[in-house]
Amino acid sequence: MKTKAQKQEAIDQLEKTLPDASITIFTTFSRAGEQGLSVSQMQQLKRSLRELESEYVVTKKTLLTKALEDLKYDGIDVYGMDGSIGLVIGRGDIYAVAKAAYQFAKANPSLKLFVAWSDGHVMTTEEVVELGTMPSRDELIVRLLGMLNYPLQSLAIVLNQIAEGKPADIAPAQEVESDTAPAEEPAEEPVVTPNE
Repeated sequence: MKTKAQKQEAIDQLEKTLPDASITIFTTFSRAGEQGLSVSQMQQLKRSLRELESEYVVTKKTLLTKALEDLKYDGIDVYGMDGSIGLVIGRGDIYAVAKAAYQFAKANPSLKLFVAWSDGHVMTTEEVVELGTMPSRDELIVRLLGMLNYPLQSLAIVLNQIAEGKPADIAPAQEVESDTAPAEEPAEEPVVTPNE
């Protein structure tokens, strides 16, 4: 059991870490009567989050509640979350962090996603799942570039086809013009001289 000083140190650490996060996802990794995440699964989760410069922190509900109160993170009911609490503390791209947490939870049902805190407000479980199923920022940029590039590629193809087909299109037009008979010139009138 932690001493009072150790508990305060844990609260101070949470109060220092949470405001720096771009997103904090509240999860449970173990519930009464159910098998929780194994040690190897927990290591796998932490490793996948480290790749995103994020971390997974396990904490007590009482300590977390105190830290959230001090930080004025209103609207998060820690005691309403069934089971042992773990936090996905994301830094950087919130979409990538949410996606990593969602995919891990999908593959490992022992990890359950609850609410999240991002940009000064609470996100519902549905919003967290929606974030997790959206393409990442990099994927969206690639798609956007593809969409912008498509009309240019199409234009280049059309212009290339026109350039390749242009001489063939011009030749028949010239032949048609040369095949037409020239307009008849008026007949020359005889020149009459006064001596005749």
